[in-house]
Amino acid sequence: MKHISRRGAPSRTPAAVPAARRPARRRTRVVRNLRVLVVAPERSPRCQADARRTAARLTYLPRVTPLPSRREPLLVVAPGQADRALGTDADVLYLCTHSYPEPAPIGFLDTDLADLHGVLTARALILDTCWGAASTVRRALAALRPADLPPLALLAPAGRAPFDHHVLAGPVLETLLTGDRTGPWHQRLAAAKTAALASPELAAHARRDWARWQIHSVPGTRTVWHKQ
Repeated sequence: MKHISRRGAPSRTPAAVPAARRPARRRTRVVRNLRVLVVAPERSPRCQADARRTAARLTYLPRVTPLPSRREPLLVVAPGQADRALGTDADVLYLCTHSYPEPAPIGFLDTDLADLHGVLTARALILDTCWGAASTVRRALAALRPADLPPLALLAPAGRAPFDHHVLAGPVLETLLTGDRTGPWHQRLAAAKTAALASPELAAHARRDWARWQIHSVPGTRTVWHKQ
């Protein structure tokens, strides 16, 4: 029997209103900034000028952290301090050195590369120096790199590197740091070089011998004991 209200209409008990569902939180993928270090030797004002122009291009790139800082994105290395550059915790290193007198790992930032003891953990290295891709140099770099890390992506000239070839570094670095962030680093570096050479900026330098700038994948050979 229904209860009759005073107004003569049957009363209805209001149904419980279901609680509103909170929208599911979407998992946001955190994109880590790429850390990049530009290096030049203390003894060469010309290398410093070239490197500073390259570093200036990186200051305002999104998702990129220049080292040591955005205010001073260039590291000037004194003789005997090459470990300070190679041992930096960076994703990409650009070394404007122009210091090898021959295809051997001597004179590297005014230091014998074969005598270094630091650990090279960067993902990619652009080595703007004569014979930077020589087998002796690659072996010396492999000796600094932990064997359990992915191979180092190296872009360097196979022979002499004229000073005017520094114009390639800026476009390559900018494309590498702002381009696709998937895949092996040597593939990313190759794609960045191809894109840079096809850009209007380098159209005026098409006659230069860019083929001498070779890309290598350098596996590490160094055993590093990790702390437990």
